[in-house]
Amino acid sequence: MTDEAREEFVKALDAADRRLAVELVSDLLNDGVDPVDLMLELVTPSQQVVGERWQSGEYSVAQEHAATAVSEAAVATVGAWITEPATPLGYAVVACAEREWHALAARIVAESLRHLGWRTTYLGASTPAHQLAGYLHRLDPDVVAVSCSMPAALPAARRIVEAAAEAGIPTLAGGRAFGADASRALALGASGWAASPRQAADVLARLRPVVEPVPALAHAGADEQAELLLRSRELAVQVLRSWLAAMGDIGAGCLAGLDAEAEYAVDHALHALAAALLTDDLTILRECREWLTTLLSARGCHREAVPQLWRVLSETAGEQLPVAARLLRETA
Repeated sequence: MTDEAREEFVKALDAADRRLAVELVSDLLNDGVDPVDLMLELVTPSQQVVGERWQSGEYSVAQEHAATAVSEAAVATVGAWITEPATPLGYAVVACAEREWHALAARIVAESLRHLGWRTTYLGASTPAHQLAGYLHRLDPDVVAVSCSMPAALPAARRIVEAAAEAGIPTLAGGRAFGADASRALALGASGWAASPRQAADVLARLRPVVEPVPALAHAGADEQAELLLRSRELAVQVLRSWLAAMGDIGAGCLAGLDAEAEYAVDHALHALAAALLTDDLTILRECREWLTTLLSARGCHREAVPQLWRVLSETAGEQLPVAARLLRETA
């Protein structure tokens, strides 16, 4: 994959030019570029540029959505080019955890596995675990592949793992939210983890065909995570109100002006805290804090915005949740 091809594809995304993107992808396929390489070395890094431009404030939400739609059209073109395996190696259902709306990565996994010899069913964004369970009995797949790009969706990924295990089906976890190794995936009870579609195909070949229901998580953080999610709406209102008050004249105007983005920041932080509690992984909160700092700074917020949010979270959520309070203090 050449730098020139990547530059042209990024230009197509920037201009929301579906025709150009599809032409580029079609030409590369006709020139013999491997479909998996094309999706991983052209579409994926270009889409990462889109996400970075939204985070930095260069793109609006509308621009990000338009660019993503073009990437989705390009992947659909690749998918139409791939032929169904005559004798599949197995059958994989690919789903995003609930609250995970970034579905492009999961679509790339589904198409890649199909090219690598698997029959796949792609379920798209934000799949509710309670609805997935019954559907799995109908489909009877060999594995469920669950995708998460945002750590805030990890608690929902745990519910998909539980739903699949109840049907005796192993799960393979992947996506940026699971980090750089298998630790978070295994902490959630997944049968395996993969960093890429090709690695996923290798891991799938070694997974046990049937699994037992996953045991309940016994550590104190898991109990607090359940309590946190039960109170998430109430806590979100309290934290946002206290955050605005704590910022006072130095930043409340900025946060109030962000409207939905300020609410999103609080919601994202609370769910990242839940994910950290569930997996007993401090790095989730550190990554969340860095991500929110970049996001809010790019929108003109005071440098104390995220530190104040952490203090408010510790005082509000941590009042009755001592493990949560400790995690927040250690990442302050």
